[in-house]
Amino acid sequence: MAICDFPKTSSKIGQTSTSCLQKFTIHFRRPDKLKQDQNVPYRGQYGFDWLRDEYIYPMETVGFNLFTSTPIEQKYTPLCRTEDIPDLKKEYLKDVEPLRKEFKLHDQDYYPAWLSIFACNVQGDNADAGSDIHKEGVYLDLQLDEIYEIIDDGTEIFFKPSDPCLKITPEKISISEFLKTKREKRILDKNIGQPEIYYYKLENAVKVICQGDTLKEHGQIKVFAKLGSIEIEVGRLMVYKNNQIGKAKIVVVNVITDYDNNKKVIPRSCPTLDSLFNYQSFNQAMIKVELKKNEDFDLYALRNENPDIEIFLDDMKNHNYRTNEKPSTEIRNRLCALYEKYREQDLEGKSINDKKQLSTYLFFTNLFPMDGVSFVGGVATIGTKEGGNMVVMFQQDLHKGSSIVHEVAHSFSLCHTFEPSPENKKPKFHRGYTDNVMDYHEFLKSSDPNDYDSNKYKHAMYSFFKWQWEMMRDDLSIEKKWNNL
Repeated sequence: MAICDFPKTSSKIGQTSTSCLQKFTIHFRRPDKLKQDQNVPYRGQYGFDWLRDEYIYPMETVGFNLFTSTPIEQKYTPLCRTEDIPDLKKEYLKDVEPLRKEFKLHDQDYYPAWLSIFACNVQGDNADAGSDIHKEGVYLDLQLDEIYEIIDDGTEIFFKPSDPCLKITPEKISISEFLKTKREKRILDKNIGQPEIYYYKLENAVKVICQGDTLKEHGQIKVFAKLGSIEIEVGRLMVYKNNQIGKAKIVVVNVITDYDNNKKVIPRSCPTLDSLFNYQSFNQAMIKVELKKNEDFDLYALRNENPDIEIFLDDMKNHNYRTNEKPSTEIRNRLCALYEKYREQDLEGKSINDKKQLSTYLFFTNLFPMDGVSFVGGVATIGTKEGGNMVVMFQQDLHKGSSIVHEVAHSFSLCHTFEPSPENKKPKFHRGYTDNVMDYHEFLKSSDPNDYDSNKYKHAMYSFFKWQWEMMRDDLSIEKKWNNL
């Protein structure tokens, strides 16, 4: 097989060849605006994860190292914690066949992007795994990274899906289409100004759909470059298997502590919970959420006959809970105890945090606690083998859909992206620099918790990492429907 190394100078520019291939790689990327949804911004409509350059190369400035509680002296640093970068790379190669420690194209390290979409028009025994959410398919950008400067010599790229139900259109694209776009440059290591990567991007270049059947194993779409009779793989997209659908049951509880709020506390100015959970968040992990019921837990009405409730309400009114180190946690625990005592018939004989309790309880309350110097928007128990099925949203974040998803994801086993802890064995990132749901919308500039600035993705943090999909699917509160398949 002949592969040409075209130099970046020179007499070779403008020449064509029918006997050798130029060197470049193709990468699938998530569009900023989604063509299938009338060019609306990405809001978690499907799962898409890839190894961002800034995660592993020093391309961004980070002012304060949360892991060491010290200022960062160098100007640029990777956003992933340095010692976690090898594990981060492995996450994107996990389940890539053939199984190996590294994956190279043109002798370059290559990390496939991962797409997660539901199958549509599914018939037969596995029809329940299907969904209409992605019946129109999803459009993706294609990025061509030069290894040597490319020319229009008639080379085409074409696609080979692994499964008949996995389809991509168009079936082939000429590299001349890339050359019609702007040639751009990114510098991977800004500490030394090298290396430079030149690339072209075709926006909404291809549509991917899974139709008629489900993927029993992770699927893949291989990209090949072809010139004459010569062809070689230059890219790959991994597609998460979608025959295994998780099911989450959520009970919504409106906690009434005072009649001054028209007896109800519900999330305001955010999508309906069904839309939020099934079309903008947990759908990324192939999890379908069932909202079992929406009930009022009227503590105010129960207070006169139940001294423990009256004490709780009095403590809330007089802020007596603020003497606790973690007031929000205290409120959660006390609410849990009161609910289990006075709503025991609704718990199917199991406590909220029983590891056999499949329902997640989502409480909305107009309480306004502070942990230290900061008001708290919500609190959850982290999903573990010992349970973790309760979420409480406070007045601060009742209207914030992203905060609701963040807290519920905690109950589905996810930790913060920046939080070293016994539960968080996955790669960690500097706080406030990613678009991940489990990041924070601000980053610290110093050790002072009040000295912070806003994440550039603030109001646009809708992504879950691929390994977070897997962690949520493995949570004990997620019904594993695939056990019977």
